[in-house]
Amino acid sequence: MRKCFSFVGTGELKPARYTLGKNRSDTCVIQQALAEFYQPDLTVLFVTGKARTGNLPKVITSLKEHPYTVIDIPDGQTDTELWEIFNKISGQVSPEDEILLDITHAYRFMPFLAFLTALYIREVAGAGLCGVVYGAYEAGEDICDSDGQTRRISPISDLASFLTLADWMMAVRSFVSFADAGGIKAMVSENRVPGASHSMTGENTPYDTLSNLASSLHQFTSAVQLARPIEAGSSGVEVLKNLAQFRNEIESDFPALSPVLEKITKVPPLTQVTSPSPSWNTLKSQLLVISYQVEKGLYLQAAELAREWMVSAVICHQGLFSSWLKETVRRDAEDALHALTLKKKRKPYRSSPMVKRLERINDWEKIADTWQKIARIRNDLAHCGMRENRADTKTLESNILSIPEDLEVFYQKLRSA
Repeated sequence: MRKCFSFVGTGELKPARYTLGKNRSDTCVIQQALAEFYQPDLTVLFVTGKARTGNLPKVITSLKEHPYTVIDIPDGQTDTELWEIFNKISGQVSPEDEILLDITHAYRFMPFLAFLTALYIREVAGAGLCGVVYGAYEAGEDICDSDGQTRRISPISDLASFLTLADWMMAVRSFVSFADAGGIKAMVSENRVPGASHSMTGENTPYDTLSNLASSLHQFTSAVQLARPIEAGSSGVEVLKNLAQFRNEIESDFPALSPVLEKITKVPPLTQVTSPSPSWNTLKSQLLVISYQVEKGLYLQAAELAREWMVSAVICHQGLFSSWLKETVRRDAEDALHALTLKKKRKPYRSSPMVKRLERINDWEKIADTWQKIARIRNDLAHCGMRENRADTKTLESNILSIPEDLEVFYQKLRSA
């Protein structure tokens, strides 16, 4: 059901010519104009005690051909009354509704409350929001209609794009806080761009710029979430490339988005070039990705990548750069690390050229300890705690938070050896 939520004011209802595109309505009652323009199934009138005895009869008379209902609300003098107003408004919403919110005569705090209610309606109540409108009586000029009546031209503006800006802020927050660019990609895919300075149609539009940026952001976060460090590096570089190349274009065509998107450049892994070719610099960059995963709560991904990263570090230490992705070489590196843990426990182990080189590292026991710790964390997570010997959640999280520091020590020991 399409519903128009409207507040009945207490001020004088003056003759106006409300306009929406090519539509116009000569009336002093905004609710009548909205009923004619949008054809809602029901107009819900929210009225205070003063509005009920003042303007409500005139508003009802103007809506005689349109279905309506009246909901009494308090004046909002206390916090309790403010929450009562909020509950009254949200209580008129059903999940299948499409809401047109009119704030033309919303008094004092009411536009702010209505804005928050609009977000609530859409995000929590599950209803659609087809517009947030305001009849700008003060914006137009006086005219004389065919009956000689002086009227004020009053364009109706839709403020829903400001809700889109709020959506963008939440989408960027999801990216910055949780390494999730799905919201940004969805906003661009749905062409929900607030404050665009001109049309988003045609060839080589600013929208294409934004689309490229959103795609590279999504590729970056997907790679981080799926523990693909090589792809994370290359797509991160692509993000920075898009931002640098189109920064001025974004600022001129999407001025409202520019400061929001600026937060993206502050993500550490994006500042590092991760080459697919093995090197100590590659490992350093991948270590930043692991730190990023831990910071964003991607604990399982961080543990999985940490284990593989240690294997890659041993391969680099052995000088086998060109073979670092070969299964046999990686298995040999895993066996060498495992041999160190057995040696530290004074248990029998199988030696190899890799093991012998690791044994020559000063304080090699630290390397064995780190390998054993990371393996234990990774296995505990992979088995979802379904083991007799498992860490409690608090201990497990504490161990995961220390992974970046542990790996940094591991890195320095192998590189300096």
